Amino acid sequence: MATITAGKYGTIDASSELGWTTARNATTGNNAYNQSTSTNNMQFSAKYTAGGKGSEWYVKRMFLAFDATAYQTGYTITNLKLYYLPTTSTAGSSGAGAKMALVKSTAQGNANADLTTSDINNFDDTVDYAANDGSSDNTWRDLSTLQSVDLNSTAISAITSTGYLKICIMEYLYDYPDTAPTVAGTNIRAYANFSTVPYLSFTATALGYGNDVIGVSYSNIDSVLTVSSADIENVIGV
Repeated sequence: MATITAGKYGTIDASSELGWTTARNATTGNNAYNQSTSTNNMQFSAKYTAGGKGSEWYVKRMFLAFDATAYQTGYTITNLKLYYLPTTSTAGSSGAGAKMALVKSTAQGNANADLTTSDINNFDDTVDYAANDGSSDNTWRDLSTLQSVDLNSTAISAITSTGYLKICIMEYLYDYPDTAPTVAGTNIRAYANFSTVPYLSFTATALGYGNDVIGVSYSNIDSVLTVSSADIENVIGV
C-alpha cells in the first residue's frame, strides 16, 4: 500500500450574531489554524446558541491537502482511504460521533500554502469525495483509535488529473446542506489527535505492457526489460 501524509492541514471558523447565513456563507473567517500538533483539537463544527445576550451561529471546517504528483501518471489507483485519529471529545448525534461530508477544497495551493481566513469559502460542496450520506461509515468517531473513510472515484480522478487531492471536511447535518440549526444548544464538534497527521492510503498498480513484444507474453515482460535493443534478437520467441 502507498501512503501520503497531508502536506498542509488546518481549520477555519466563522461566527455571527446576525444569522446562520452570515456564518455559513462567510467570505472571511474569524480564525485560521495551521498544522496543529495538539492531541485534542477541534476540526469541524456547527453550533447554535441562544440566550439573554442574543444568539450566535458558528461553523468550523477542516482542510487537508495532499501532494500525490508521484502517482499522477503511470499507476492505477484503487482502495483510496483517508485515515485520521479522532478523540473522545467528539460530540454529535446521540454520542455516535459527528457526521461529516468530504468535498472538494480549492485552498492550500499545491499542498504547500497555509490557510488564511479568506479561505473559509474555498470549497465546492457540489463535488463529493466520499459517500456523504450521513452513514456510520462517514462519521467522525468519538473514539481514540485510528479511523478511516473510503474516498470515491472522483477523489481518485483529482489525483490522476491534477496530482493533488485537496479536501474540505464539513459538518454533515447543517453545514453541508446549508440548513440552519434551530434548536438552541446545538453543538456538533469533531476533535483530532495530531500525534498522527491525516494521511491517504491506497493501492498503486504500475501500468505495464498490454501487448506481446516479438513473441514475448506481456506477463513475462520483466524478462526483457534489461536487455538492450542491440541484443533483442537473443530473446525472440521467449
